Amino acid sequence: MIKKPKYDLVLFIILMLLLFASLVQKSTGWVKTEPLKGVYPTTPYPLLNLEDFSSGDYQKQMEQQLSERFGFREPVIRLYNQYLWDFYRKTYAHDIVAGKHNWLYYEQNVNDYYGTEMYRWLPDASTARETFDREARLMWKLRGVLQDYGIEFLMFMAPEKGFIYPEHLPDRLYDTSSINARKYYSAKFEENGFPYIEMTSWFQALKEADTLPYSLISQTGAHWGFSSVLAADSLLRFMEMLKGEHLPQLAIGPFHESADSTQNDDHDLEMNLNLMRKMRHPYDRLYDAEVTVVTGSTIRKPKVLFIGNSYLWRMHYYIPFEELFEWSEFWFYNSTAYSGPGYADQTPVADLDIIEKILDADYVVWFTTGNQMYKATYGFVERALMNFCVDDDKVNKTRESIMDSLSLSWQEANKILINDPEHYFPELAGDNIPLARNPRVRETLVINEIKKDSVWMWNLSTCQTVIQNASLERVLIMEAHNIIEGKPLMRDMSDVEAKRDHVESLVSDMIEEIRPQPELMERIRNMAADKGISVEKQTELAARWIVNDKIKRGLIVL
Repeated sequence: MIKKPKYDLVLFIILMLLLFASLVQKSTGWVKTEPLKGVYPTTPYPLLNLEDFSSGDYQKQMEQQLSERFGFREPVIRLYNQYLWDFYRKTYAHDIVAGKHNWLYYEQNVNDYYGTEMYRWLPDASTARETFDREARLMWKLRGVLQDYGIEFLMFMAPEKGFIYPEHLPDRLYDTSSINARKYYSAKFEENGFPYIEMTSWFQALKEADTLPYSLISQTGAHWGFSSVLAADSLLRFMEMLKGEHLPQLAIGPFHESADSTQNDDHDLEMNLNLMRKMRHPYDRLYDAEVTVVTGSTIRKPKVLFIGNSYLWRMHYYIPFEELFEWSEFWFYNSTAYSGPGYADQTPVADLDIIEKILDADYVVWFTTGNQMYKATYGFVERALMNFCVDDDKVNKTRESIMDSLSLSWQEANKILINDPEHYFPELAGDNIPLARNPRVRETLVINEIKKDSVWMWNLSTCQTVIQNASLERVLIMEAHNIIEGKPLMRDMSDVEAKRDHVESLVSDMIEEIRPQPELMERIRNMAADKGISVEKQTELAARWIVNDKIKRGLIVL
C-alpha cells in the first residue's frame, strides 16, 4: 500500500484556510486593503432563472461576478502584477509602456515619437494632411469670428514626455512616411497667423540647460508636475500680448520637497500598474513651492474658457485659479464641463449653450498635447462655428435631412455635420472668415448688456417674471427682442410694481376660487404627483396660468 506524502494533507489544510479567510474577507472586509487604481467595471449579481441557467449565461455571469469580488482580491492582483513586472517587465495596463531604466510612458507618447500614432486615427499621410489642413482652417475661421466680439481663441500644446526624455524609450523602428501632428499644425499656424504655444521645443531646451531644481516630467508619471507653473506663466504673458492688456503675475515661493500626496500624482502611471511596492526613482527631483497671484490697479483678471485634456489638472493643482481668473471653466475633452470653486461642479457640455458660454469669455484656449492633435478639437471648433454662423433652424433641418436620407440616428447625423460643416453650410465654406451670424448671437449680446444693469435686472426678475408668468430666462429673451425690434421695453413700463402686486392679488383670489372645485382639485393633485411637487405649488401654478391667460385674452387689464 502506497502512503500519501504528509505534505499533501498540509497543503490541503493551508488551501482550505486560505479559502476560508477569502470568504470571510469578502463577507466582512475585516482586513482593510488598498483599493486598486484605475477604472474597473463591475458585473451585477446575476438573477437565477431556468433559461440563463440552461444556456450557461448564469454561470458565466456568476464566474465574472465572483472574480471581481473575491476576498483579498486587491493584494492578490498587486502580487501578480509585481511578479509580471519583476520577471518580464510586463503590465496589464494596455496603454502603459515600460521604457529603459524603469521609465514609464503612455503608449501614444511612444507611438508619436516613432511616427506611428497617426495610424491610430488616420489611414495614410494624404488623409492626415487633408484633415489637418481643414481643422487648422476652421480654427483660423473661428478665431476671426470671435475677434468680432473681443474674444481671443488660441492653441496651447503641452509638452510630450517621449520627446523630452527619448533616451529612456524602448527601442522601436521609426516610420518616416507618417506626419507628426504637432509639427504639422505648428507650421500651419505659422502660415495662417493663428496664435499658438508649442511647449515641447521649449521643454527640450530646459532639459538640456538643466537649470531647474525640479524634474520637468517624472520618471514614472504621464503629466508634468511643478513645471506646469512655468507654462502657465508663459500662457499668461502670451495672452497679454494678444490683447495688449496687463494680466496677473505668478509669484513662486521657496522650493521644498513635494508632499507624499503630490508625489503620488507625479507617479500616476506607476500607480496605475497596481504593484506591491514602489519603484525607485533615481532620475526624479520632485520639488514644488507655494504659488501666489500678484494683482494691482492696472491688472485685469481675465475670463477664460479652457477646452482640452488632463494636463490642465496639474496646472490647476498648483495655481489658485479662483484668484488668477475672474471666471474660468474647463471642458474636459469637450465632454464634461468643470466649473465653480475648485472646478467641483460638473455638467455635460452638450447641455450648455455654447454661444452664451463663449461670449462670457475673454479668451478661449484649446489646451492639448501634440499626440492628441491627431484628434484635433473633438468637434469643439466645428460646433462653435455652426452655432455662431448658422441659424439654429437651418442646422436642425439639415441634420434631420441627413437622418431621413441615410436612415441615421440623431447622434450619427450630427457626427456627419461635425466632420465636414463646410460641405453642408455655404456660410462656412471658402477661405475667408464667415460673415453670416446666427440671430441668437445678437440676442445673447443684448442679454449680456441687460445683465450689467442691476436696476433693470431687478425689474425683470422681481416684477416682469410675475406679470408675464414666465421664467427670468424667458423674460430676458423677450426684453432682448424688444430692443432688437425697436419695441417698448418692459423696463420702461409705468407702475410696474403696482402691476406686479395686482397680479399677485389676482393669483391669490384665483387660488381661493379653485379650492372649492373638487374635480379641478383632483386634476391638480394628479399633476402635482406626476411632477413630484406639492399640491399647494401646483394649485398656485394653475392659478397663475389662468390669470395670465385672461390677461393675454384681454379679459383682465393691468
